[in-house]
Amino acid sequence: MNRLSVLVVALLLSGCAQRVVRETPPDDYEPIAADPSKVVEIRDDVIRGLLDKGQYYAALAHIQEQKQAAPDSAQLIYLEAEARRHLGQTAAAELLYRRLMGGALEGKAWHGIGLMLTRKDLEGAIRALRSASAKLPTDVEIRNDLGYALMEAGRYSEALPELSTAAELAPAQLKSRNNLIILMLLTGNQPGADQMAKQASATAETMKRLRAEAQSIRSRQAARSSRTPT
Repeated sequence: MNRLSVLVVALLLSGCAQRVVRETPPDDYEPIAADPSKVVEIRDDVIRGLLDKGQYYAALAHIQEQKQAAPDSAQLIYLEAEARRHLGQTAAAELLYRRLMGGALEGKAWHGIGLMLTRKDLEGAIRALRSASAKLPTDVEIRNDLGYALMEAGRYSEALPELSTAAELAPAQLKSRNNLIILMLLTGNQPGADQMAKQASATAETMKRLRAEAQSIRSRQAARSSRTPT
């Protein structure tokens, strides 16, 4: 091999060695791993987003995929129960909710069970929603749903503190305030209903809808009374 060839080979070997040195990580190098809690949070947010948009079958598909890696995840069990409740799969939803009893999501589970019972067993629904509220006393949705169920049952004096608590916990939320207006209409407190409507800047169209809802509640109460054996 002539002198030029030797020089070329030497330069090539030198370049390779330099590249190896540059690409070798330092001794204290540690790869950045994904935060498992963040991964779970993103996963659950995706599923909740689908539930919020009413895409319950898509949510179930994502849940089934994620449960392969975490079959005992309480959060996934709860989200599946919510999806099946919205799809009318009440037996399957209740079994899932029952699996959460005694855990951190027991209050949410009682809430779901209470919502499922509102049409067929109003008193059972109230008991379930009270259990939910006892576990999660500052949950606005639970307080509101319990207040509405009590109002539906004609237990107006019990409904008032629940709906008032919900309205005070979330002043910007119109649902609880509207339910309070309905309650005042049901109890004949027109001045109170007018005052709340003014505070909430309720339109004439909104008040018309709330009066119609109050009348619907009266009709359902009358229907239940007619079915009650004497």
